[in-house]
Amino acid sequence: MEVRIVLVGIEGAVNLGIIARTCMNFNVKELYLVSPVASLEEALKYSARGSDLLSRSVIVDRLEKAFEGVDLVAATSAIGYSEGDALRQAISLEDFVDRVIPRARKVAIVFGRESTGLTREELSKADFLVTIPASPEYPVLNVSQAVAIFLWELWKRVGARPVNIPPRATREELEKVLDTINGITALVAPLEDRRKRCELVWRRLLLRSVPSVYEARVLLYWARRVLRKLRGPGFRSP
Repeated sequence: MEVRIVLVGIEGAVNLGIIARTCMNFNVKELYLVSPVASLEEALKYSARGSDLLSRSVIVDRLEKAFEGVDLVAATSAIGYSEGDALRQAISLEDFVDRVIPRARKVAIVFGRESTGLTREELSKADFLVTIPASPEYPVLNVSQAVAIFLWELWKRVGARPVNIPPRATREELEKVLDTINGITALVAPLEDRRKRCELVWRRLLLRSVPSVYEARVLLYWARRVLRKLRGPGFRSP
């Protein structure tokens, strides 16, 4: 399993340097910076043996570019739950590590700005919302601390992966399932707001379940049959 750390709008050079060092502690080979505010030159002073990783970090201007080549995207937030908010239905870091990581191939983990975190638009681009449980009196962690805790939990799983499990469905296979389910949603929930909420929940549910190749194929077969029935006998699945 490979991990890519994605920092959106990182503001503090000290935090950036410490994060680069932490990545080296846990064998993370890829660091992406989305529109960084912090000075990379200043951050190098705090990166210790993470200086090489920081020097070859990939700087992009759009979040989507940081997701190229990964199977799953996990966004992080201190606000993990808000009733009635489809975006704020997080799983805990422990659940993420236990249920997702054992069958993951390459995961991008996204951390937001020190001051404001990730925007709602940025959160919507992720497959998972993951939160690190902390005191309700002050649940907001410093970003470098959050990265360290996250990577430590992931590191504990390294070498403990079961080998007698079915192959996990690829991102491309899951997107085919979601595209077909979205076609069904467009027919049964034509109002844009409800349709978008349904699409988001379906995406989160499907990717959270980490289906196997076989399970994804069965779901795709079912979804295409449902869509064909709804559209009539003349419909042909793509």
